[in-house]
Amino acid sequence: MRKEKRIVSAMATRILLIVLTLALTAGAAEAMVVWTDHATVKIRPKSPAKPDQTSAILKAAKNEFESFQLIVTASAAPLSGVDVAVSDLTDPHGNVIPAGSIMIYKEVFINVGKPSTIQGGTGEWPDALIPKKDEYAGETRNAFPFSVGAGRNQPVWIEIYIPPTAASGKYVGAATVTATGQSPVAVPISLTVWNFQLPSTSTLKSAYAIDYHLLPKAHFGALFSSANSSHMALTQLYAKANLLHRITDSFLPGPQAMGGMANGGPNWGPFDATFGPFLDGTVILPGGKLPGSKMTAYQMSFAGHETDTTFLRNVADHFKAKGWFDRLFQYTCDEPRPEPTNACSFNDIKVRANALHQADPALRSLVTTSVQKAEKYGVAGYIDLLTPTIRFMDDKWIKSRSSEVPENEWMVGNQRSKYGAEVWWYQACGSHGCGIIGGGSNDPNGYHTDWPTYMIDLPAMFNRVMEWHTYKYNVQGLLYFDMVYAFGQKDPWATQYYFGGNGDGTLYYPGRPNKIGGTKHIPIESIRLKLIREGQEDYEYMHLLKTLGEGAYADEQVGRVITNTYTWNREALTLYDARTNMAGRILMHTAPSEAPSGEGGPVGLGGSETPASLDELGISPGADDGTGTIPGGGGGCAVISTQGRTDWKQAISYLLIFFSPFTGRLRRTLRRRRP
Repeated sequence: MRKEKRIVSAMATRILLIVLTLALTAGAAEAMVVWTDHATVKIRPKSPAKPDQTSAILKAAKNEFESFQLIVTASAAPLSGVDVAVSDLTDPHGNVIPAGSIMIYKEVFINVGKPSTIQGGTGEWPDALIPKKDEYAGETRNAFPFSVGAGRNQPVWIEIYIPPTAASGKYVGAATVTATGQSPVAVPISLTVWNFQLPSTSTLKSAYAIDYHLLPKAHFGALFSSANSSHMALTQLYAKANLLHRITDSFLPGPQAMGGMANGGPNWGPFDATFGPFLDGTVILPGGKLPGSKMTAYQMSFAGHETDTTFLRNVADHFKAKGWFDRLFQYTCDEPRPEPTNACSFNDIKVRANALHQADPALRSLVTTSVQKAEKYGVAGYIDLLTPTIRFMDDKWIKSRSSEVPENEWMVGNQRSKYGAEVWWYQACGSHGCGIIGGGSNDPNGYHTDWPTYMIDLPAMFNRVMEWHTYKYNVQGLLYFDMVYAFGQKDPWATQYYFGGNGDGTLYYPGRPNKIGGTKHIPIESIRLKLIREGQEDYEYMHLLKTLGEGAYADEQVGRVITNTYTWNREALTLYDARTNMAGRILMHTAPSEAPSGEGGPVGLGGSETPASLDELGISPGADDGTGTIPGGGGGCAVISTQGRTDWKQAISYLLIFFSPFTGRLRRTLRRRRP
């Protein structure tokens, strides 16, 4: 009874706040406009406001992150003291997704002086995300409250984590915006939790390197030392941040550097103690999120031991003994060249791979090249993981004037059948133009446009669709050369323009206390990193469908978004709709009465509670969402489906969500009628 009273009291408080907001705003100058949008769009300072989008409609699986953007626009005059708070989300049965599982970030603009491609642009672009209260050290930072200049937008990123133990169904709550001299604005939130669960460890393997040497340089102005505990702690923190975003930091300090050598191999004690939990799945991520998450790849540290078979065998034996061997690979050569240079050559591959396989035939050698080049230079038989750039898995007919696209006629059309059962791929500066503006005067045919990239100044869909391509082409792993390259250059907060692209090689910002407040150093994520995680989670929907025997349906939905590597749908709403449809098809296989969680049935399906019907969960399997909303995203008006009996304690909250899109219109009407 006491619990129900608390729920009713919370609902009543929310309702009263919204009613007061309408009444007060009707008689005051409307200097602050608050609106919402989904996560797969970049809100720039002068993006047109959407005042009719006043609610957030979200849909997600258990153990998934789902985000939306809340935008504060200073329409008539500057705003100061702007703050945002988010309530618990509750369902009709008293289940709660606590506010502590919801992250609030201020989006920080970076000024782009030169576009990555003609599809990008100069000026301010949102990218860095400074948390209101960070989840690494638990400290309040200096992002809130903030000011907004007249005529400008300030977007806020709101991220909800749905615990794996959450009951399926509909949850409601609100985000409240306050500002000095302004009436508070309440934004209703509706979250549908689907009755299936995503795995904590990504099905799609990844090796997103974080050059740990650069972390202390950007944070402390010091050279890296494995003996420095603060340097190692920072390396661990960034590795946790990667796992939190469903990708693996595969580039870690070598065991021989941490513990020295013994009996021809590393002294493993310090490495095992520091990074063993990341490989075992026992590391605890912030807030206990993604329980059991572990690294999907580990890049062997072998510098100075390229042909040392004793050392290489020691590494293999240790990883087998620890149960980590399936993640181990040697990055044998990066983009090899025909002739011997300071970089790796095709001849180096033969020497290194021979030693590797002599040490243990099961050790895997990875080389970033295409199968065509590997065959041409006689090294295909030495390489276990061929890893081409995305452009060489399915290339364009047109040639660029850039000399870095030789022999591209080899790779035109889907090349997947020419590779083995497992293949990885990556994107690099060739996707936007290495040192040139893609599609500009040095690229008159537009070769360096339309590829998915992680650039700051390209639309959000460019950052999210890599995993959709990965499923389309049956690729098993993603590689990326660095996530902190700019940390070793100029101030990453001022510029990340390298290799002809804004953000190429950098997906984090150094969270120094003198920049973000607080006392402890933390990683600051980018919007691009959040979108990569969205793509990783999208991939889990596709993979789960395939394991359920619904691969053809997954192909159909992916085909709505992806045609080939450089031809794909730019409309985020189509992606959200395909994602919702895939969820609907997955739910058709949910049978909790026959296969409760942990007692058989397809992995990731079911739960111990009785699930809501598909109508109650807001989906029509195999069909469009049917609500006229942004499926799976936030913003826009929506009809909330409440088939069957609805708890009276939530009826008013549903009505508020239903009518929230009309509040802006009501305020304008009341203002016009003032004497």
